Amino acid sequence: MLAALATLRKTLFSRFMAGVGGLLALALATVQTILGAMPATSLPTVAPGEAIDAGRWRVAVLAAKVSTEPRPDGYRGPQGKASLSVDLDILNQTSESSNVVSRILTIDPPIAGLEGSPTFYLLRDRSILNALHPGLPERVRVVWAIPAEAVPPDTVRLTITAETFKPRDNLLATPGWFNPKTIAAVTLPLGSAGRGDGS
Repeated sequence: MLAALATLRKTLFSRFMAGVGGLLALALATVQTILGAMPATSLPTVAPGEAIDAGRWRVAVLAAKVSTEPRPDGYRGPQGKASLSVDLDILNQTSESSNVVSRILTIDPPIAGLEGSPTFYLLRDRSILNALHPGLPERVRVVWAIPAEAVPPDTVRLTITAETFKPRDNLLATPGWFNPKTIAAVTLPLGSAGRGDGS
């Protein structure tokens, strides 16, 4: 009888502890979700045109606009679509050519109707960007498709993501750029008139 009670007590205690552990894990996940959804009040703000060191890149976000004009390569986009474009100056600070520029910018908060991933154009030769070469500053236009009838906001806020170079990755034991982290934000007026540099 005593052995049965001891076994029952152990079973109940184990289940109780498992329940407490589950509740703690749920509470922690909830707190992390809430904190992640909160605006990053401590995120540094940079002015348009101000250069920022983002690890492998040095970036200055210049201007933004919505337009139905042709893109830098002459492509007009699908019928009924406009373009939301952001111009930036960017310098590859590494020793190798790279085309992983899509990780740099995020529109935050998102704009309703913005479609898919953007296309990056090299304004120097008005073509789709293939790679940025070390030490060669370039002006780039980032273009998203947006419905022509969409009513965009007056401003667009972009966050800039940096990565850290590791000579030896913990998992693969190879060098590379890791640990993406949002380091700054810039807010631009969202114009609708044409500009130079491939407008």
